[in-house]
Amino acid sequence: MLTEVSGKVSPEVSETGKGLRLEIVTDASAFRDMKDEWNALLSLSPRKSVFLSWEWLYTWWQHYGDHGVKKKLSIVVLRAEDGTVHAIFPFYRIKKRVMGAWVLDLVCFIGTGYESSEYLDAIYRPELADDAFERVFDAVANSGADGFFLSDLLEDATLMIRLQKWSEAGNTETFIRFWKRCPYLPLAQDYEQVVAGLSKNMRYNLRRRTRNIGKAGDVTFRTIQNRKEAVRAIHHLYDLHRKRWDVKEGTSKFDDSYREKFHEKVVQEMLEGGYLRFYFLDIDGQPAASLYCFYYAGHVYYYQAGLDPRWEKQSAGLVIMGKAIEASVAEGAQEFDFLRGTEAYKFRWTDQTRDTWILEIPFSSSAHLAFRAARSFRLLKKKIKKVSGKFGVGAA
Repeated sequence: MLTEVSGKVSPEVSETGKGLRLEIVTDASAFRDMKDEWNALLSLSPRKSVFLSWEWLYTWWQHYGDHGVKKKLSIVVLRAEDGTVHAIFPFYRIKKRVMGAWVLDLVCFIGTGYESSEYLDAIYRPELADDAFERVFDAVANSGADGFFLSDLLEDATLMIRLQKWSEAGNTETFIRFWKRCPYLPLAQDYEQVVAGLSKNMRYNLRRRTRNIGKAGDVTFRTIQNRKEAVRAIHHLYDLHRKRWDVKEGTSKFDDSYREKFHEKVVQEMLEGGYLRFYFLDIDGQPAASLYCFYYAGHVYYYQAGLDPRWEKQSAGLVIMGKAIEASVAEGAQEFDFLRGTEAYKFRWTDQTRDTWILEIPFSSSAHLAFRAARSFRLLKKKIKKVSGKFGVGAA
């Protein structure tokens, strides 16, 4: 039985694992009240990501929970008899149309959709027993949902591994597909060591551009310190982002007023949680470039950038990236993660990448048919694209 927790109502319990009770949180106020225990558990969890923090996921739910297609909060929580949380599975449910023919009730990660929430997974104590995971999966499968649709999973994510084993044990087919590629830069203890690991050409350009931009005027590298500055920084970021795309005469998915409102909210929460790393390169008191980053557990996550096109020839984007990486090394970070996207500039810094995946597991026959049909359609599109490329179809 999945016990719904609405507000502060005391739940009935069902035993799972060794004396653990299973709850499902369906009310936003109960989600709000979990902040301290959520982040305390995340600090212990073998799987860590700033995108699993309460600050990111609760703000996401507040902003996007009722946006577009209606979603139902379905966070699965395992508690000990003394109330201590042992595991959190940050799920929601959504009715999603697949291949135009099926409307499925799917279980997804909070954070899926609208924003780039990387490396999602379960949050749990390292000693959590195997049977506790299995009973959670059984409970979700018996809750009336049609299946799992879990995205942004690493190949070695706990749920990627455990759900496949659980599915195989139940003779259920799994559907796994590539999602995104994320370049990342391991950091040495000294910034000069990081620079020494770059190509000769990159080292030369970085040092020369950093030196030369100092001649352009009064140059300042700064970080955001308070809530008022944080909100203003988001507006500056969007302003720089739009200016650059206006020059490029293109469009950006990030340039969306509803998304901007989300980042106005989340940037304040991330600042309060100690995760925000918002960098600006000012020239004569005006923002020339910005980097919107987060820090968690020794990892810096680079989320978005803004660049005034007037300073593009002076490589202000390269200079601020170098300054941000230098600042990350100085505070003891072990990694600078460029997150999703294979833009060329990222590979001037690193050649290392990690991939994320989508995992689909059907519970119902409708979901099984829909997932199979979708997979067949993707394979057909891939073959057509390959054949078209071979014969030059569509080439200019």
